[in-house]
Amino acid sequence: MNLSFFSFIPQGVKWLAPAVALAAFGSPVLAQDETLDRLQFDGLVEIRGVESDLDFDQGEGIDSSGIGARARLGVNYDLSEATTVRAEAEGRIFEFRDDNRDGLETFVGRVQITHQLSEEVQVRAYARRFENIALLEAFSADQTSLGARAQWQSGNDRVRLTAEYRERDYDTRIGGDSDGYRVAAQYNRRLGSYHWLRFDLGADANESFDEPRRSYDRQIARVKYSVPIAKRLRVRPSIEYRQWDYDARIAQGDPDGDLRADSYVAPGVELAWGRASRGLYATASAEYRFKESNDERFRNDAVRVGLRVGFRF
Repeated sequence: MNLSFFSFIPQGVKWLAPAVALAAFGSPVLAQDETLDRLQFDGLVEIRGVESDLDFDQGEGIDSSGIGARARLGVNYDLSEATTVRAEAEGRIFEFRDDNRDGLETFVGRVQITHQLSEEVQVRAYARRFENIALLEAFSADQTSLGARAQWQSGNDRVRLTAEYRERDYDTRIGGDSDGYRVAAQYNRRLGSYHWLRFDLGADANESFDEPRRSYDRQIARVKYSVPIAKRLRVRPSIEYRQWDYDARIAQGDPDGDLRADSYVAPGVELAWGRASRGLYATASAEYRFKESNDERFRNDAVRVGLRVGFRF
């Protein structure tokens, strides 16, 4: 196109062409800036220690004595004023003091979307992947889960309902897999700053066709109270009850030969220091588990104490 073509374009249109070109070039930059403004990063680093009287083959998760650490990085992206997408990546290590149990190197990934339906109602859907975690029925497994949560909050009252489906692949010598579900309900009453009362109810089930000994049903009930006692320092007494039974484990020492069924009541207390959002924090915990079982090998009561120190950013 020669220069004479532009002589027929009115002056206003002539100056409009460079403006449109500049806008076309600048809009990706502006869009990129807008995207960055919607991104919010956070994370934490933490070390922890556990001292426990539980035998190494009785633990649920990390209940046995040892020391570990974890690091997590998360990012939120606001799709709109009402909808937020979040992604997390986390790495954990834990070295058990018992020589008969290998250490854990765990990796966790999570994506979720949260939508505010109204001022009082919020819904959330999520997917999680765990690589190499310790479970009630196995020392090491991988888990994939899909879940949803509904939350109602008005004033100082909050109710949460959660449902989750999960599949597990076992890393043990026998191998195999399983699937199951978890449902939970929580009511939280806020009484003031760092001052609240919380009730939790939950149930989960696991079913394995490859190895029926891994199948179980479990119920959990917990009451926890948090009260501030000094600046950034709270004490949190609690009491928890758990009961579970297995589908294919015969209770040793039971004259009737029933399937194994366990339960415990655990009063406990936490001492928590630090802010709830960012900065340095520390939590010390202690609980005593009054254990009951129709299997004589698993009737021992146990003390479990723990310490976590970390930094949120």
